[in-house]
Amino acid sequence: MQTEVNSITLNYRDQGQGTPLLLVHAFPLSGTMWQPQIDVLSEQFRVIAPDLRGFGKSAVPPGPYAMEIFADDLAGLLDTLNIERVVLGGLSMGGYIAFAFWRKYATRVQALVLSDTRANADTEEGKAGRETNAQIAEAQGPGAIADQMLPKLLATNASPELQAQVRGIIERNSPQGIAGALRGMALRPDSTGLLPQISVPTLFLVGMEDTLTTPDVMREMQTAVPNSRLVEIPGAAHVASLENPAAFNTALSEFLRTL
Repeated sequence: MQTEVNSITLNYRDQGQGTPLLLVHAFPLSGTMWQPQIDVLSEQFRVIAPDLRGFGKSAVPPGPYAMEIFADDLAGLLDTLNIERVVLGGLSMGGYIAFAFWRKYATRVQALVLSDTRANADTEEGKAGRETNAQIAEAQGPGAIADQMLPKLLATNASPELQAQVRGIIERNSPQGIAGALRGMALRPDSTGLLPQISVPTLFLVGMEDTLTTPDVMREMQTAVPNSRLVEIPGAAHVASLENPAAFNTALSEFLRTL
């Protein structure tokens, strides 16, 4: 489905009924990454999974895409769907966007699900790396980004089929969209001080083999958030929702049933 939000076309999936669950995808993927969650969780809940601006089938306006811009797009989508409050879930970059959404629209958040993400801002070295990768995307295309990212996103023993699936999602994205998100992530503020202020039930999920946002990093965040818990997903690295969807879905559905 598609709608106009903040003067751009936003593509999204909307399936099921019940408590609305808004899932925000990782970089450099798209809403397609949430299909294993849509297939199962939509039997009990209303699952909404947009392609963020610059990704999937959504429009590719000029960047950079600050996390606050993504958050505004999500708020606009909820307005279009006449949804006031949601359970907001984000993985990796989706978690950065969830923090931005909480800053601006906390009253619209019923609960948070933060997966394989971090609260701190990029270091200067990290920002420089984002810019380098943005230029690589623009010059060489999404395939070059896939070459870089796949070993970081998936566990070392990920099946060839899963590797091909994730590569396909990345390569269907626009070089300009990838670059816009990279430059936007470099601009994001530190959210560490926000953690103790989160006042809604919060679930942290992390792949046990995640080397980008390790279980230790996630545990440190979780201890700072009141009314929160952490579930480690076995047999998964950074994209835990795709690598072990059964365990991911079980943890998420159990959390949703407590709300």
